[in-house]
Amino acid sequence: MSDAPLRAQLLVGAYRLLAVEHHADDGEVGYPFGEGPQGFIVYTVEGLMSSILMRAARPLFAAGDILASTDAERVAAFSSSSAYAGSYEVVDNRIVHHLEVTTYPNWTGTDQVREFDVSATHLTLYPPRMLMEGKMRRGRVHFQRMRGPQ
Repeated sequence: MSDAPLRAQLLVGAYRLLAVEHHADDGEVGYPFGEGPQGFIVYTVEGLMSSILMRAARPLFAAGDILASTDAERVAAFSSSSAYAGSYEVVDNRIVHHLEVTTYPNWTGTDQVREFDVSATHLTLYPPRMLMEGKMRRGRVHFQRMRGPQ
């Protein structure tokens, strides 16, 4: 018998990003959002999820105009963050994110499957091997559960 319903119930909540790392087949370890990344992931009881991850201390756009920037500013902003949202379901020991909106266009309308560990205090996602910076890599995304006002 699957423990997916119990794991899904435990998963519901909001989490603050602690670390993002990936490991290449040749042993190289990378930190795509730096060693002090910022971000959140939220799973609702209704089956919706949202995630935003970013490098800390990203440079501001010089013009201060939300819709105007240089090409270099847009490239830097895109390459230092990732966001996506949609619905989710827990199937055995995996979360399936059914993505509806994403900053990486190739993921829009796709199912992104992640193995995961969840506890009362932490959540760790293990994305499958994927091509990043020209190498096949396996990731680890670690979060701490957030608590509301006490």
